Amino acid sequence: MKVSDQYPGIKLGFSTQNFLACMPLGIDNLKALLDFAADEGYAFIELRDPLADLSPEDCKVLAAYAGEKDVEVIYEIHKDLFDPGFKEVFERAVRNTAIFGRPGILRSIMSWSEFAADGDKTGWTEEEMDHLTSLADQCAAEAKEQNVQFILENIIEPWFGNDGGYGLADLFKKTRGIGLQFDTANPFLPSCRGMADPDDVAEHLEQISDRWFTTHFKCGKDGAFQPMLEENPMPYQQIFGLMSRNQVKYAALELLSVDDKQACFDNHRKSISYLASLGIVEVNL
Repeated sequence: MKVSDQYPGIKLGFSTQNFLACMPLGIDNLKALLDFAADEGYAFIELRDPLADLSPEDCKVLAAYAGEKDVEVIYEIHKDLFDPGFKEVFERAVRNTAIFGRPGILRSIMSWSEFAADGDKTGWTEEEMDHLTSLADQCAAEAKEQNVQFILENIIEPWFGNDGGYGLADLFKKTRGIGLQFDTANPFLPSCRGMADPDDVAEHLEQISDRWFTTHFKCGKDGAFQPMLEENPMPYQQIFGLMSRNQVKYAALELLSVDDKQACFDNHRKSISYLASLGIVEVNL
């Protein structure tokens, strides 16, 4: 399996969050997923450790195993910058990310708790934006000292500012060191506090391409997160084209996790078949 030559420079992987419902975090399960990645031809995994619970010793074992399998590891936590426990989790995560070496990318989420607390909230306030910009750049600088690039994934914040406050575009205008993980479905789901136009998002991605490091390929068909890739509001061919043109290397499948382990593996294979049907991926028969 490989990405089509019409999209040069892109590596394909998946997030281990896709399996969390049936394969809880642990060395044995993560080794099994590294085996799956290597056997299927994935170049990397995104290791989802929501609270950075893995110890340095765990990470050394997994880093060595990933090296044997020739699979790169991107490290993922799942705390937003307004969560009181964020900094403690972040500091453990930077340490763990550095252990894995290449590509040295640590991802967390751009928003959640501040919007979850207010169902009518449609943007960040001035005070919230000051907090975000200061902490995001501080964390990016701390990560860089350990040769780690810190990135944030768009979640439910509006992509563009509105009468209700600031959005993602404002955050990237006001910061310097933070990178982006682009989620292909979130800006277009009803859960977003300011649904965006796909063409406007594509244009903005071109503008901030030097800060766009990875992409979560997720399906938002029928306004909901899906367990496999199907038609998406922003076409996958367009996104792969944008990535290749702007030298964004890492494309990861993010699928709704289901309780049945075999179904999870099957959903990955079905998603790859779907990408192959679009001419994005070539599968060895």
